[in-house]
Amino acid sequence: MNGMRTSLNLASRPLRNRRFFFALLLSAAALFLIVATASTATYFKSRARGKSLRAELARVEQTSQAAQKETVAWTEQSRDWAKLKKNNVDAVNAIIRRKSFSWVRLFSLLEEALPGACFISSMSPLQENDGRVDIRFKVVSPGLSDLLSLIQRLDAAGFKAISVKNELQAAGQLVSEISVSYERAL
Repeated sequence: MNGMRTSLNLASRPLRNRRFFFALLLSAAALFLIVATASTATYFKSRARGKSLRAELARVEQTSQAAQKETVAWTEQSRDWAKLKKNNVDAVNAIIRRKSFSWVRLFSLLEEALPGACFISSMSPLQENDGRVDIRFKVVSPGLSDLLSLIQRLDAAGFKAISVKNELQAAGQLVSEISVSYERAL
C-alpha cells in the first residue's frame, strides 16, 4: 500500500448522520457541564453554609456557657445577700407579726370567758414569740366557784398554760393572779 489511508464510508448520507451524532455528543457534553457546574456550586454553598452554622453554634454555646456562669454567680450572690440580711429580714418579720397580732380578738375572748360577777383589775403581757403572748392578770371574783368557772372558760376559749399564781381574800372577794398563754390563729 502506498501509505495513504482511504476512508471508507458506506452511509448513504454521511454528512447528515455525522452532524446528528456530533449534535448529540455536544448536547451530552453541555448537559454534563451544566450538571457539574450546578453540583459544584451547590457543594460550595452547602460547605459555606455548614461553616457559618458551625460558627453560629459555637457562638450559641459560648453564650449559653456565659449565661450558666452568670446564673451561678447570681445564685451565689443571692445566697450571700440572704445570709447577710437574714437578721434584718427576721427582725422585720417579727415586727410584722407583732403588728398583725389581734389584740381586739384576745380581749374579746377574755371578756367572753369572764363570768358576769368577775372583773379584771390589772393585766400585763409578758412576752410575745411567734404569735404567742403570755399574759398575767389579776381577777376579782366573789368566790372560788366563779374563779373555777373562769378557768374552765379560758380553757374552752383556747388559752394554754393556765395557772393561778396566788390568791388573796380582800373585802369579801377573792383576788387571784392568773397566768395564761394565748397563741393566735394564723
